[in-house]
Amino acid sequence: MMTKHVSLLLVCTCLLLAFSSASASEDIWGESLPVGEYFTLLDPEGEVLMETGRQIYPQDQYLSAENILYEVVEVDEQSRVAQTKLIEEVKLEIFSWNSLRQELGLTVIEAAEEGTRGKIALYHTHNAESYVPTDGTDSINGKGGIHHVGRAFANALDDLGIEVDYSEQLHLPHDRGAYRRSRETVLELLSDNPDAIFDVHRDAAPQSAYAIQLGDEWITQVHFVVGRQNQNLGVNRKYAQSLKAIADEMYPGLVKGIFYGRGNYNQDLSPLSLLLEAGAHTNSRPAAERGISLFAEVVDHYFYGPVAEAAGTDQGGIAKRSIFGVLAFTGTLAIVIYVLNVGGFGPARDRLRALFGRRRLK
Repeated sequence: MMTKHVSLLLVCTCLLLAFSSASASEDIWGESLPVGEYFTLLDPEGEVLMETGRQIYPQDQYLSAENILYEVVEVDEQSRVAQTKLIEEVKLEIFSWNSLRQELGLTVIEAAEEGTRGKIALYHTHNAESYVPTDGTDSINGKGGIHHVGRAFANALDDLGIEVDYSEQLHLPHDRGAYRRSRETVLELLSDNPDAIFDVHRDAAPQSAYAIQLGDEWITQVHFVVGRQNQNLGVNRKYAQSLKAIADEMYPGLVKGIFYGRGNYNQDLSPLSLLLEAGAHTNSRPAAERGISLFAEVVDHYFYGPVAEAAGTDQGGIAKRSIFGVLAFTGTLAIVIYVLNVGGFGPARDRLRALFGRRRLK
């Protein structure tokens, strides 16, 4: 009974810390501009890098489709133009998802049997987002067009044999508080231990910002957003770049780029969490559904395909370290239980002294 109480106490403490962090971070939820307004991000030569409905701040960074990293150095709020400086040309590496979990000291997930898949979680912080050409409006008070895109993503993952935990929980209205409200949904989804979690959005930008032609079909690109104010930033960055590296090989041009913006987008709750922009409000919903369905193949390739298989060679060492972590946690938990049982740290110390004193006398 005491073990159950301690476990419940630990869970409640984690939840309290998560919500306390959220309450203390009201200023770091991702901000969006009114629909119809957007920022233009320029490279040092004045060429357009990105157009987005997201607020841009100095020190935000952008990894372009060509894998060149820029940093925002000046923002003109009146003209909605942001200037950048070139940081470096990035050579993308692919980090296995278990190696990223290991980096954070998390338990390594055992490789599934060949041909089997794990679980991916999906949700929408901004449920009302819609697509004007198809939905007739940019916003629907309820389940907007973005839910159709989320369902297309879920169906594509399911067709690949992946279990999908898709939450259509509403977090209305579409304001800064939506990320705080969706935080509870994220925690609920994470309680079922998915391999990764995606927050599916659409951007607000001109039609040309996201529309590309792959083969004979028009699709919208998928854009990654990573929060800079987040203790998992280093791992989130490696994760996002790994997915982009795979997408660049499988479907060149599918991933538009990676925006590292001010905010945390609830990515502090999980290292393998990512915000996806599936097109813009000016694009058609079917084009966004086609783009996100192709991205499902990228997710499958990373988590359950060749990348996962290649990572299996070093799982032995990782697994051993994971076991030591579990043993350490178990030992700590045993100490906590003992202290509670005997009535506090003082009585616990006295009992231990008496125990070792008797052993020396023998």
